[in-house]
Amino acid sequence: MAVIQRVGSPAKPRKWMSVHEMGDMLGLKKTDRYWLVHKNYFRTETLLGKMRVEIASFEKWYANQVKYHKVTGEEPGLELKKSSYSPRDIAEMLQISENLVYEKMKQAGVEFILVDYWRRYPKKAFDKWYRSQKRYRNAEDREKVRDIVESSMAMPEMAGLLGVPRSTVYGLLNQSEILKTIEFDGRRRVTKKSFYEWYGSQNDYHIVSDEMPETVKDEDNRRIEAYRRAVLERDGHSRYIGNDAYLTVNEAAVPAGVNPATVHKWIKKGKVEAVQSSKTIRIPRQEFEGWLQGREKVEV
Repeated sequence: MAVIQRVGSPAKPRKWMSVHEMGDMLGLKKTDRYWLVHKNYFRTETLLGKMRVEIASFEKWYANQVKYHKVTGEEPGLELKKSSYSPRDIAEMLQISENLVYEKMKQAGVEFILVDYWRRYPKKAFDKWYRSQKRYRNAEDREKVRDIVESSMAMPEMAGLLGVPRSTVYGLLNQSEILKTIEFDGRRRVTKKSFYEWYGSQNDYHIVSDEMPETVKDEDNRRIEAYRRAVLERDGHSRYIGNDAYLTVNEAAVPAGVNPATVHKWIKKGKVEAVQSSKTIRIPRQEFEGWLQGREKVEV
């Protein structure tokens, strides 16, 4: 004969927990547990002579504060973080210091709230400020303008490279027909392409401080130096630049005043010596420069 087993109805969710349970959840000692209870952050009641904490009220409080952390379980402030930013959140978003965040929010009069004595900025208030300015960008907007930023430099950046005051840079921009600028965020920026072209065309100014390899910084030929700097800016590595002993085909084309295709023709016809390793062609520099000087004398 089959035994029929009654299945009871599902247990109802608990509505209350003890102060002891609440304290264990947050890793608090007895004194701190009751201190927190008496702050009236969440609802409590005395049931059957014992104080109880309403779980729903506690969880709502927990989701809107960041000071207390559960020993195990979700992180605090989940609801709070959906509606507001901490100064650190904004600093990381805009890639600036927290001090600058405080300064900019204060200057703009951006509304803030205090949570456990810490400032937080409602997202609506912050977003309104963010849309009103163009100086600072979040990750998404930085990606949109990355090509513009990476292909140009600000005036202070150019001044720092050359070790001159900013006024000198403005003077150079007014005098030179080579240097080109673009308007970005209401400010002029020098295109890197025109900067290196200008740099290779003159001998009055030198780049005084950078982290370029010695094959670039110690290069005597200004036009080759400018070319190598441009390549490193573009590629981020030195794989496609030469050295004191060997030039790349593109580098050899610079002092020769021709395009790389012409250099390849010279190599093919045996006019210029070249060494090939794998897919890389290198031209012995001393021999090439001597050949180039002889060629120029003949043409003269």
